[in-house]
Amino acid sequence: MPPRIRRTLAMTARAACVTFVTFSSTPGHAAEVHVLSAAAMQSVFKDIRDEFQRTTGYRLVPHYGTIGAVNEWIIGGEEADVIISSSQSMPSLVYQGKVQAGSQTAICQTSIGVVVAAGIELNVHSVEELKRALLAAKAIVYADPARGGAAGIHVAKVIEQLGLTEQIRPKLRLAAGGDITEVTLSLGPTALGITQISEIADKPQAQLAGPLPEELQNYTVFVAGVPANAPQSKGATALLKFLRSPKAIAVIRGKGMEDFGSDGGSE
Repeated sequence: MPPRIRRTLAMTARAACVTFVTFSSTPGHAAEVHVLSAAAMQSVFKDIRDEFQRTTGYRLVPHYGTIGAVNEWIIGGEEADVIISSSQSMPSLVYQGKVQAGSQTAICQTSIGVVVAAGIELNVHSVEELKRALLAAKAIVYADPARGGAAGIHVAKVIEQLGLTEQIRPKLRLAAGGDITEVTLSLGPTALGITQISEIADKPQAQLAGPLPEELQNYTVFVAGVPANAPQSKGATALLKFLRSPKAIAVIRGKGMEDFGSDGGSE
């Protein structure tokens, strides 16, 4: 064999070897857990991600949106290992054949609260106090109901129920959902936001003025399930188990959410 051809083959073999090493050392899809999740769970996943990855060996890859958006993604055939939607939406997804029957796990629930800038004193514990706060605020922020977020839809109903829709319309600011606290803070100390309490907890410079009065309150139960088009995934099983572990539950409670009990372990 001519020397030039031998050198070419040797270079090709070395390149193939480097390519193999590169691909084999890069985590593939099998080592990842892709999650389509309601935005209210974002703060929980932020705090549990490292522990989940350390104890299970799977890489968590979340994608957040409103509950309406999550449902649209699944109905549209978007692939994921796990979805987290609401207890109201999940039965319909199962009925439509988009989520595997029997794969659902109730994770936690959250209520709706009022967020203001840290240091601002605001009473919203009664219906009348909430009405006064809404009328006094220079800007009111909540999730755009048209995007399908549970909190945004409920807040719009509350404002209508209070008879304030027309009075406060000029100062309403509709946000995407999941960023209500940040938008509220950006508008200054005279703004208030109304969103799920889990989206207020642990946010720098933010303060929970209080939950909505009980007669106006709404609770969203978050349920995890496995999409029907997902292959059998040990990673999905590991995540569902981890979300019911004592470590995950401690984080959930720290976000002002209510858990549904522990399965007793995180491994």
